[in-house]
Amino acid sequence: MKPTNTFMTGNWQDLIMTTFEIDQAILEPYLPKDTEIDLYNNKALLSMVAFTFKKVSFFGFRVPMHQNFGQINFRFYVKSKIDGTKGVVFIKEFAPKPLITLVANLFYNEPYYFKNIHYTKFQKNNETTLEYSYNGAKIHAKAVLETTPPTKNTINYFIVDRYVAFIKTKRSKTLQYQIKHKPWLLYNIQDSYFDNDLLKLLPNAFKNLKHVATCFVDGSFVAVEKGVKLHPSF
Repeated sequence: MKPTNTFMTGNWQDLIMTTFEIDQAILEPYLPKDTEIDLYNNKALLSMVAFTFKKVSFFGFRVPMHQNFGQINFRFYVKSKIDGTKGVVFIKEFAPKPLITLVANLFYNEPYYFKNIHYTKFQKNNETTLEYSYNGAKIHAKAVLETTPPTKNTINYFIVDRYVAFIKTKRSKTLQYQIKHKPWLLYNIQDSYFDNDLLKLLPNAFKNLKHVATCFVDGSFVAVEKGVKLHPSF
C-alpha cells in the first residue's frame, strides 16, 4: 500500500466567513518566515470563520465523541516569497474538544484553544438558518440552498480559494500544510450578523477592524497533509 502524508480527515461544513479590513502592521508579527501578506485591492484582510467539523479521523482512525461540533477560527491571507503559493495563517482556533486542542498544539504547532463553541441549524424547504455561538455571542446567517462558485477576482474568491496553511514553528521555521478538498461553493446568503464580543477572542492588538464581507460556504470532505518545510530563501 502506498504511504500517505494525510494525518487528518473530516468534513468542514456550513462555513460562515466574516471578513474584516485590518492594519497590515498588526499582522506582520504573525507572519511565518519567507511569507508575506497577500493583499486584496491593496488591503490586508482577516477572517473569522465559523464552521461545523464532522467525522474526524486521525491517520484513518475515527475519534470517538469528535464527530460533530462547531469551531471558530481567525485567519489572514499570505503568500510564499519562494514560489507565490497562496494560503492562510491562523491567529487562533477554538474548538470544544480538549483532545483536538492538545494534539494540534503539541504535534502540529497550531494555535488551538479549548472553548465551548455551540451551533444550531434549522432547515426548512430550500432555506437554512445557522448560528455559531460562544459565551452568548453569536454569528448568524440565513441562506437559500442554491450554490454558485465564487467569481474570480472578487473578495469571496480571494477568501475561499485557499488550499494551504502556513505554520510558524517554535524554531522559527515555516511548515506548509496542504488542505485538500473540492472547490467550495457559495450559498445565496439572505442575511447575516455577528456580535462584536466575538472579536474579544483575538489578541489585544487586534483593534479597529472594519467589516467588509460575509459569505456562507457549503464546505466538503477535507484531507490535511503533514506539514513540509518551506524552502528558505537566499
